[in-house]
Amino acid sequence: MVDLIGKLASAISTAEGFWVDGSLPARDNNPGDLRQAPWLHNPTLQHGFWVAPSKQAGIAGLMHQIALDIARGWTLRKLIETYAPPSDGNATENYLKETCRRVGLPYYPPEQSTQELPLWDYLEITEIK
Repeated sequence: MVDLIGKLASAISTAEGFWVDGSLPARDNNPGDLRQAPWLHNPTLQHGFWVAPSKQAGIAGLMHQIALDIARGWTLRKLIETYAPPSDGNATENYLKETCRRVGLPYYPPEQSTQELPLWDYLEITEIK
């Protein structure tokens, strides 16, 4: 899939409420509602979440984190369970289903999750001439 990272970033930002005026992710320029920004020296954190200096920096941070998680060999289930754990009161399974739908990846229910492929199996690039 071409632009898997961009599609995942868009799906996650939608699920996190980034496009809702006045939401915490929108106010913090943090479309992924990330709790940390370990790639930065002295990131600004408020209310337990990273405050990005701009919307573009927040997008870059989310894409960076997604790319790291793909490179770790994570499945989409692992990624979503980490971003929106049930222990935080999230509807994690619904988040996963909606992300699959938005991105165009197959959904595997929990009892079939061992069949799920690492996200890197969906990566593609195209030649630019």
